[in-house]
Amino acid sequence: MSLSLGTRLGPYEITGALGAGGMGEVYKARDTRLDRTVAVKILPEDVATDPQFRERFDREARAISQLTHPHICTLYDVGEQDGTAFLVMELLEGESLAARLEKGAVPVEQALTMAVDIAAALDAAHRAGIVHRDLKPGNVILTKTGAKLLDFGLAKTTAPAVATSRLSMLPTTPPATMTAAGTILGTFQYMAPEQIEGLEADARTDLFAFGCVLFEMLTGNKAFEGKTRASLLGAILKDEPPPVSRVLPIAPPAIDRIVTTCLAKDPDDRWQTARDLMRELKWVVDGALTGAAVVREPDRGGARRRTLQVAAAVVASGAIAGIGVWWATRTASSTRAVIRFQALPPTAAPLSLSLGTPAPDLAFSPDGTRIVFTTGAAQSLYVRSLDQHESVPLAGVINARGPFFAPDGEWIGYFQGDEIKKVSVHGGPSVTICSQCAQGNRGATWGADDTIVFAANGGSLGLRRVPAAGGDPVPVTTVDSQKGEQSHLWPEFLPGNKAILFTVGTAGTIENTLIVVRDLDTGVQTILVRGGSQPHYVATGHLVYGVAGTLRAVAFDLSRRSVTGSQVPVLEHVVTKASGSADFSVSRDGSLAYIPGGVLTAGQRLAWIDRQGHEESIPSPPRAYVYPRLSPDGQRVALDIRDQQNDIWIWDFSRRVLTRLTTNPGPDAFPVWTPDGQRIAYASGGAGPSNVFWQTADGSGVAERLTTSARPQVPWAFTPDGKMLVLRDNDPKTGPDVSVMSLEGERAVKALIHTPYSEINAELSPDGRWVAYQSNESGRDEIHVKPFPAVAGGHWQVSTEGGTRPLWSRSGRELFYMDLGQRIMAVPIQAGSSLAVGNPSFTGALVSGASIGGLGGPGRVYDVSPDGQRFIVVRNAVGTDEKTAPMQLNVVLNWSEELKQRVPTR
Repeated sequence: MSLSLGTRLGPYEITGALGAGGMGEVYKARDTRLDRTVAVKILPEDVATDPQFRERFDREARAISQLTHPHICTLYDVGEQDGTAFLVMELLEGESLAARLEKGAVPVEQALTMAVDIAAALDAAHRAGIVHRDLKPGNVILTKTGAKLLDFGLAKTTAPAVATSRLSMLPTTPPATMTAAGTILGTFQYMAPEQIEGLEADARTDLFAFGCVLFEMLTGNKAFEGKTRASLLGAILKDEPPPVSRVLPIAPPAIDRIVTTCLAKDPDDRWQTARDLMRELKWVVDGALTGAAVVREPDRGGARRRTLQVAAAVVASGAIAGIGVWWATRTASSTRAVIRFQALPPTAAPLSLSLGTPAPDLAFSPDGTRIVFTTGAAQSLYVRSLDQHESVPLAGVINARGPFFAPDGEWIGYFQGDEIKKVSVHGGPSVTICSQCAQGNRGATWGADDTIVFAANGGSLGLRRVPAAGGDPVPVTTVDSQKGEQSHLWPEFLPGNKAILFTVGTAGTIENTLIVVRDLDTGVQTILVRGGSQPHYVATGHLVYGVAGTLRAVAFDLSRRSVTGSQVPVLEHVVTKASGSADFSVSRDGSLAYIPGGVLTAGQRLAWIDRQGHEESIPSPPRAYVYPRLSPDGQRVALDIRDQQNDIWIWDFSRRVLTRLTTNPGPDAFPVWTPDGQRIAYASGGAGPSNVFWQTADGSGVAERLTTSARPQVPWAFTPDGKMLVLRDNDPKTGPDVSVMSLEGERAVKALIHTPYSEINAELSPDGRWVAYQSNESGRDEIHVKPFPAVAGGHWQVSTEGGTRPLWSRSGRELFYMDLGQRIMAVPIQAGSSLAVGNPSFTGALVSGASIGGLGGPGRVYDVSPDGQRFIVVRNAVGTDEKTAPMQLNVVLNWSEELKQRVPTR
């Protein structure tokens, strides 16, 4: 339908044509009542005559008309005359973003400024319960006052009062036709996967479209392309656009993470609100465009400013990208510059996140000059000095978790399996502080008296203290189950070494935890915060702690050891694990380092990988999976799930049902099937060292305890006849050994492999004649095989360049293991009364990005199908596997200056 000049629609007189716009034709008109110029849009007849659409549209249009925002085109009126339905909107002067993009990419600074405007508009709409559903360059107008979002014509409210119509998931623009060249144009290129699949849209659908628009503004290219409609929609569902930094190297590194998060296929993996996205963009605009953001307060009382020299570092392959910072002078001053920069990990060693139960994976030195973090498949430690451009690996340190600094910053403590070790920041051999003392890796702190306090047995045994020079740990706290306590976690000495902060874990969710302070002389314990974990004291008089991906702060009186004032959120999107630990650290002088991200509890999925490297997802719900174990018939998989309760669950492949098996109050882990598939053995911690239990796989009956040792024990494998169980048995002097227990008679346990070295992950051959295991006797982890059940006799090294987590094929003709690159290797085996071993070869299956929570632990993080042709693994779907943008470190020097402004102490 076309309107001629002078046509009146109610009080609106048409004065000119503005062209096509979204749903139908747009005209310039004069509002004769208010004497103002407006834009009038005519709705197509097939849409306007749909009664259900009109009812819904009128209702939603009334809601949209209430939106008043500088970056949203105002909707003034909705009307109908002689069968013609129309919208009346604010008339905007300027060109559309689509027209601007026809000239090429938008300069970075302009693009980011526009992006902030659009994100602010979406935030306002979403807060009013309105989802746009058709964000695209054609619906953004660039005016003198900034970008304006328009065409909410088919926007949906988040709580519609009528059933979704046939248009509920379609964009406002009708499907584009094919060009002569056969390329799809228009709205489909900005549709989110859930729109394509016909699922309900929410605010995160708009954020996917926003990512497409931002990518196009910066690169000049569409995020997704296709020759046909089917190929385009297929690209949206399965492909990833290249990183912005690859197309536009001058773009700030943070842009890759922003765009990648927007374009996540799963809405749960995107930014969850437009406000979060807007704040991240503002942070980039405020400082990252030049590599660092410098925020200064005005001089007070003529105090001298600290002089800082900030040099941008050129990123080389394998080096951390970011800013080299050197303090030229460190004179006393009442104000300090706040400097932000980002640091990418080495290309060959990406950040290694622990999703299960460990402590944070980075630490700031007390003096604020160094950062240590965990990277790579082998969980190595890297040290970044802030006056250098590159990080330096600490040679020989592998399987490291939860690093922490000595007070002088010259030593780094860390967890390795069940041990606590230390290594010089300058490198050299590691020194064992204590063995069989720190299962669970739930935090440690190094005091000025040169003692270390740590969470024992995952915190279930409370806190213990050990000399940094080595020795036997002694109790500091005891978990009081009568008060509902389950664990004591993440300790930190307060200045003076007379008191300690820590987290009390209780039943229920992480939000039910308590932050307490304990006087080490009197034992008096005071609750400071309810609903938080992992406290850090900052010398400005603050406690900073984590809550579900957000850092909060509260004023803290050190002399009285009490909090004052309100708790204030000070930083969002900090990587937080299932245990509640957040990946951040604050130096003594108030600088901050953290890994941006969010809560990782439900970011993992099960998958099959075959020998050609093809991956097939398993439709189990996302959970914090760690160690999968297939049943003997391959129809079910037992799973160690480490979220709030840490229990054993079973996934049934045919029924597609996930069923909880264990409900013990303590953590249950390391499931192992009996050969007949009737029972599952597992380790259960309870309130003491882990012992082995078993339970019928259908969940009937009660769990039966198999071991009663005072030393932690974990089940590895049953003999083929089911009459014996191979265990990990921890000797307090020599470390993990392999033992075997008879399941008949008195169930005696006897040593099988007992050496001064660490032996773990023992697996029996199908004929029961051979045991494969992981040992570090050569100086690094390798796979060995020896006869079973003989205690004496020799053994053969099977792996050649490092190996962990062995597993026999069901046929017994192959032995699998993981190399240090997370590849599953296969070794041909001829095993009978004697053993013939072939050369290892790559199976084609990678465990990269799989079961991140377990790679630093003692268990096997994959299993093999009965036919030996594919492997079940746990994929991390929250941004840390090889298909997503690399994780990075964010550093904020002198962050305490902002903290003082956000959270006044008096």
